[in-house]
Amino acid sequence: MSQAPGSQKSLLNGRGEWRTLAVIVAVYGLTILTVMRHEVLTPWLTIPFLSVLGAWHLSMQHETIHGHPFRRQWINDVIGSIPVTLWNPYFSFKKDHVEHHQSDLTHPGLDNESYYVSPEAWESAGRLRKAAYWANRTILFRMFVWTIVSTVTYLWSKIRLILRGDKQAWFAVAVHAVGLVVVVFLVQSVAGMPLWQFALGTTYGGRILNAIRPFPEHKYQAGEETRTAMVMAGPFMSLLMLNNNLHVAHHEQPGVAWYEVPKLSARVNAVERAREAGLLYEGGYAEVFRKFSFKPMGAPVRDGA
Repeated sequence: MSQAPGSQKSLLNGRGEWRTLAVIVAVYGLTILTVMRHEVLTPWLTIPFLSVLGAWHLSMQHETIHGHPFRRQWINDVIGSIPVTLWNPYFSFKKDHVEHHQSDLTHPGLDNESYYVSPEAWESAGRLRKAAYWANRTILFRMFVWTIVSTVTYLWSKIRLILRGDKQAWFAVAVHAVGLVVVVFLVQSVAGMPLWQFALGTTYGGRILNAIRPFPEHKYQAGEETRTAMVMAGPFMSLLMLNNNLHVAHHEQPGVAWYEVPKLSARVNAVERAREAGLLYEGGYAEVFRKFSFKPMGAPVRDGA
């Protein structure tokens, strides 16, 4: 993780972290403003605004997990743990994401962010499940359907851990529950906003937009060392994803702050590496939609898993 000279004496993790602070203020400030003015905006504007802010909040949480903007991680965790999107216990997300970076990428038994299935799981699946696995290799199904399925299955997996007495899961859910009480109180009691509108925006809408980013990020190809993509997105999507679309560079040095990732990409030759692996999308997310809205991005089964 790069640090500016003298940053050891600073509260921030580098001179450029004012950019991350600006994102944090924007995410929380605009969310509060949207909720407080929901009657003026009407649901037709409130829900889309909250969808964008929900996705941006998930990107912001990704930065706090990786040590930004403060040197002291507990401060980053406090900032990131406010459950704007309602559904995801921050400390569970943190644990899972750290494990993702340490895993055999795309391996369904080792990478908790893999969308592949093992040959054994495929053989034991029925027709409907196999159809769902194939459909989940298209971006539209992943956005609008699998976001619901994965939310339910993810939360159920945490409930199972709690029932087994897992202390980390207990802590994550306890912190999340406290945050939920605060958020729901502010939305319903202070702002007088229907909770379903807030959830439709930040939870479902936010997840729909956020699902665009991980869809092309990793692809298993036998014999290819690089399994990670680069999506050359425009300014809006790059800011919404906080440059996590430049994913080869992020996996090269996960601790580098989002605003330094474009320079890192050039230093580690990320574009050429993705091009050689056939995982460069020079047309941005429009290219991803054009290719994979209805056509699967490869088979759902990962050989050798």
